[in-house]
Amino acid sequence: MKHVTALVLLSLFLTAACSSGVPGGDDDAGSVFCGGIAGIACPGAGRCVDDPSDSCDPKKGGADCGGVCECIETQLCVRGSHFDSSPSVCACVPDGGEPCGPTTCGPGMSCCNASCGTCVKPGMACIQIACD
Repeated sequence: MKHVTALVLLSLFLTAACSSGVPGGDDDAGSVFCGGIAGIACPGAGRCVDDPSDSCDPKKGGADCGGVCECIETQLCVRGSHFDSSPSVCACVPDGGEPCGPTTCGPGMSCCNASCGTCVKPGMACIQIACD
């Protein structure tokens, strides 16, 4: 058990030492962390590339270096959706509004009751009942 704990701590230390990003999330620069000893994948169709801002170099023995996600649009989306090329998404997303239960709220509307699929203008009141 002591060996497993030591191995986990060593892995976390090595990942943190080789990356300026936050494992599994966005850092202050807006980049998305990937790779590292845990092999964290990028969202959607994103590709993990070496983080040029850290001192860890995969070409110089840094096999477990952390990286940043890069998104290049390589796919067509179906009608009613578009490609979001931000590194935290890198996938086709629905056009227009926000999903709201069985419906999608249109532009300028927000979901107030997903159970009923009720959309309202932001800041407007909404009845909170459960629908079938």
